[in-house]
Parts: sequence; C-alpha cells; structure tokens
Amino acid sequence: MRIIVKIIDSMNDWIGRAASLLMIPLVLISAYEVMMRYVFSRPTIWAWDLNIQIFAAIIMLGGGYTFLKNGHVRVDVLTSQLSDKQKQIIDLMTPLFLFAGTLVLMIQGWDMAWMSFKIRETVATVWAPPYYYMKMLVPVGAFLLFLQGVSELIKSIIVFTGKKAGE
Repeated sequence: MRIIVKIIDSMNDWIGRAASLLMIPLVLISAYEVMMRYVFSRPTIWAWDLNIQIFAAIIMLGGGYTFLKNGHVRVDVLTSQLSDKQKQIIDLMTPLFLFAGTLVLMIQGWDMAWMSFKIRETVATVWAPPYYYMKMLVPVGAFLLFLQGVSELIKSIIVFTGKKAGE
C-alpha cells in the first residue's frame, strides 16, 4: 500500500509543480496586455481568453497537489475539541465525500467535455479559441484529486491501525 501512496504522491507533486510553472506565462501575458492597453492603447483580443485557459489549467491540475500539501480549506473549529482517535476516525470517513464528489465531476465532466469536443465548441469571444480543452481539464483534475484522496485514505488507515514503516 505504501508504494501506491508513493506513486500517487509523486505524480501529484510533479504535476502540481509543473502546473505552477504556468504562472509565468500567465503573468507575462497579463503584463503584455496591460502594456498594450494602457501604454499603446492597442488592447489584444486574445490575452484575456488565454489567461482564463491558463488559470483553469493551474486550478484543475493543482487540486491534487494542494490536497497533498494539505492546502485545502478545513473547518478545524469542528474538530479542534476532539481526541486524536476521533480525528483519525473523521479522517477515515471524509474521503467518502471526496470520492462521491470527484466521481460526479469525472463522469459529468467527461460528458460535458466530450460533447464540447464533438461540436468543436469555442469561447464566445472575438478570438473564439477552442473551449473543449478547458472542459477536458475538469475530469482530469477530478481524477488527480480522486487519486490523492486514495493516497490520503491509505495514510489515514496506516495511522489509525498504528502500522510502522516497513510493515
């Protein structure tokens, strides 16, 4: 089970770090657009659409990474008064909600993305770039989050059962 955790964690770590590099073109395109719009009075028709697509990729591909790094919002006020054992039990139960949500996102997201691809949907702007690439990120991102949920559940089981490394 530990090998599964290591593979999933490594994959989400690598994908999350790679997705974070998309911040560079996002910032550069934004700076270029600001310069073109306010310095030269020549705004582009493509910068905003491209930034939306890049940002969508960062968000969807970074969900599993954020979960790996414990960066998602938690409502600790509900669990702060519980014992460690009670917190471990909650940690064992909460992935069920994650799995339900990510499964819906994977299934419905795939249907939405496939329909968008079939009709060659484009963004409703002057530039009109393809929209289906962004929609394809929904099931991919949900899958990465689902996998990280599996990894976190396995880690919770290991902690709950008290197994040591190598067992």
